Amino acid sequence: MGKSLSIWLFAHFVGVAVPWRAVRQTDGAALLAFEHERLMALAAAGERVPPVLGFDGFALQTGDIGPTLDHVLHRMPEPERLALMCAASADLAAFHARGQWHGGAQARNLTWDGRHFARLDFEERLQPGLPLATVQMYDVLQLLLSLARYLDVLGSQAVLAVLRAYSPSAEARGVSTAPDLSEFLRRLLPRLLLVSRMAAWSSRLDGSRELMRLRTVLEGIAAFVRQSQPAAQTLN
Repeated sequence: MGKSLSIWLFAHFVGVAVPWRAVRQTDGAALLAFEHERLMALAAAGERVPPVLGFDGFALQTGDIGPTLDHVLHRMPEPERLALMCAASADLAAFHARGQWHGGAQARNLTWDGRHFARLDFEERLQPGLPLATVQMYDVLQLLLSLARYLDVLGSQAVLAVLRAYSPSAEARGVSTAPDLSEFLRRLLPRLLLVSRMAAWSSRLDGSRELMRLRTVLEGIAAFVRQSQPAAQTLN
């Protein structure tokens, strides 16, 4: 119950009105059936996901698709990390450009075998209840925040680079319906900045590692929004 509530509250805070039923799953069999359905559909569409080895309605067995991106980044030399994070962002953009969505796009749910990214964990029931563009923007935010621990040591310019890696990819494919990442982040930024300001009231929170990482991400988001908006527009 507590985990479901925290996910629901966070999603609504960032402007993604996830239905309660999408995060509060009490029927294990229905949850497995939904994930099995998504894995089969994505595989049929040519997407890289774990192969389904068996499903009897009560247990879902899948094959291995390599180490997670989080694991690879943790073991990788620091100077090499940014290129891989940007590649993951561009790969997510290509995934979205093909009309897909993940629902759990954190680094722990992506894998990298040295040549290709793949995706796992498709338990979130976000479609068809939410607009596709909204769910896709939620994917981008999930990926970005999950990379914060690696981006923080590289600075806000690294955050900007990861966001830039996502944006041109969909545009380069001529997808007119590609979601507007800069507009989504422009609306979200004041809410996240409020969290940063409120945390500054507490000396314990103000110096926490998590908040420092968030502030680095916010600086990168702000730079991305500034560079994406017409000169006449300014942030509130």
